[in-house]
Amino acid sequence: MAQPSNGLVGELRATLAAEATAVQRYTYFAQVAEIEGHGETARAFRELAESVACVAHGHLDALQDIADPHTLQTVGDTRLNLAASVADMLHEANEVYPRLATDAREEGRDDVASWLTTLGSLKRAHLARCEQLLNTLEAPLPAGAATTEGGAGA
Repeated sequence: MAQPSNGLVGELRATLAAEATAVQRYTYFAQVAEIEGHGETARAFRELAESVACVAHGHLDALQDIADPHTLQTVGDTRLNLAASVADMLHEANEVYPRLATDAREEGRDDVASWLTTLGSLKRAHLARCEQLLNTLEAPLPAGAATTEGGAGA
């Protein structure tokens, strides 16, 4: 299969980002509608979010053979997906959120800086969990463990 052009890959990445943002917006809008007592509208926003999430997943599928659109690492199976997630979380926890918190403080927005610092801590917790999962997947199976070649005790 021919590799897509850089232009197509760039457009797919941009569209994926827009769709992922839309999912989050619609989910948020559903929460607001629910709080305000607009149950039918909340359901409609949740349905929109689910539909748009399917579109975003399709973009990820199309980009999977190239690289993760965010980290540019190879993705596809669970180990690769975790490794790409770890790389992304490292960047966010150690660079993005600290920089944003500093910028917010410099602009006199201590409330925003505090929120961003909290998010950096959350990212570090997510990072630790994903690293733990990755290490578990990379560890050899214990003797007698089930395998795809016939199960435990085969």
